[in-house]
Amino acid sequence: MSSKSLGLVPWLIFFFIALVSIPVCIGFDLLSLAKFIGFAVTASLVVVLRIWLHRLGKLGKPSRVALNSNDLFELKRIIPALKDIPSSDQIAFQHRIGLLMSQVTVQQDASLGTLDASPKYLAMIGATLFLLNGQKAEGNLLFSLNTEQVLQFSENQLTGSLESAVANLSSCNAETLTKALAA
Repeated sequence: MSSKSLGLVPWLIFFFIALVSIPVCIGFDLLSLAKFIGFAVTASLVVVLRIWLHRLGKLGKPSRVALNSNDLFELKRIIPALKDIPSSDQIAFQHRIGLLMSQVTVQQDASLGTLDASPKYLAMIGATLFLLNGQKAEGNLLFSLNTEQVLQFSENQLTGSLESAVANLSSCNAETLTKALAA
């Protein structure tokens, strides 16, 4: 975000002139005007900083998919070792999966027909596999479902069957989960 989009330069000029005018007003014995200018600078600075921080917060954070209780139940059912790590690590794991889920696109071969799994469930499985593979929340990630029983990872793509993905996740241990969080 540039300083022009924040309107930084006009506000800096205003603050500079207002702060310089306070000692000038005091020098001419205009104490009430100096107090008013000081109060106006302080109040406007608080308001402007809130606006800038709000704008920066919207641009800086990637969107995160919130996992509800049912999603967490499914996640713990798929990855039994998740129960073996500390609760603070579980929360961090869930947060990282939510961040990755916003980047995952699920694609399935036409030969599979319709799957009983929801798109959110598939994205959660894909995001978990990407996280365990050391993928960061950068760029678009593709989880391609087909009939192959072997999971294949490339740079931003994961290919394989849903059954092999679930089997891969269920075979994880607590050490693997903590290593993925540390990366």
